[in-house]
Amino acid sequence: MNTLIVDDDQSLIQFLSQAVGARGHQGIYTATSAEVALSEVILRDYHLITLDIQMPGASGLEILPLMRNMCPHAIIAIISGHIPDKVVDGMAGCADVLLDKPVVLADFFELVDLAYQISIHLEKVRRMGRAHLQVREV
Repeated sequence: MNTLIVDDDQSLIQFLSQAVGARGHQGIYTATSAEVALSEVILRDYHLITLDIQMPGASGLEILPLMRNMCPHAIIAIISGHIPDKVVDGMAGCADVLLDKPVVLADFFELVDLAYQISIHLEKVRRMGRAHLQVREV
């Protein structure tokens, strides 16, 4: 499972990366700015993206619609200590979940586990579609 952790706080990046790794997943990538995060989603497909709101340069909210368009099947979680009410209203259709900082480890583990289950089911659907196409070609 490919995971992208976007935050300007290196200690939180390390914490979340270790938490994803503790669930047995590899493919953990990080970005300390919105601009780096956008370059990361160009390079690979992600199953889970965590996104901070307040970062130097562009904010997580500014790139949220772009991230959703570039990774339409990814679970996108906003993880922030500064969540204004308008964020909750404005994230409809772009982010899947909103978690407050400090992150509760049990909640984050559940998020990782659910994102992994979704990625497995999505791959099953894709394999089914490829198998159906191969049958039609014969």
